[in-house]
Amino acid sequence: MANPMYGQNKFDNIIDATAKWYQSDELDLTSTAGVYSVFSVPAGAYVLGVKVLVTSAITAGSMDIDVGDGDDPDMFIDGWDGTAGSVAVNTIIDVSGSALEAGVATGRYYSSADTIDVDINTVATAGKIKLLVLLATHIPEVAPH
Repeated sequence: MANPMYGQNKFDNIIDATAKWYQSDELDLTSTAGVYSVFSVPAGAYVLGVKVLVTSAITAGSMDIDVGDGDDPDMFIDGWDGTAGSVAVNTIIDVSGSALEAGVATGRYYSSADTIDVDINTVATAGKIKLLVLLATHIPEVAPH
């Protein structure tokens, strides 16, 4: 469903014009459990969304993955488990619509530089991913009126 408030903010078109998709570094999901910084967010940027690109087929097993930042490890994805058991290469996963796996926020403004991190709570049997990050930079200052 389209946002009924879209267009009400005179800067919507500027944000749309500056938003671009970026790919993170690749991460092997069979790595040791832990937190891996895979994408650097510059100060003054707004992350509008995060998706998962499968770069090597995933055999999930009992996999458990979170995606967040230094403040909130579940910011974008909370407990992605690859419920199908396996996920084919080149699949793009958008968990924002899943009540169980969506993080606590679908976007965030970063006043200072940070990283987007993948927290491997439980490793997969096989598979590699990259994150796709929709990032808007050069957000205009809003003058008070």
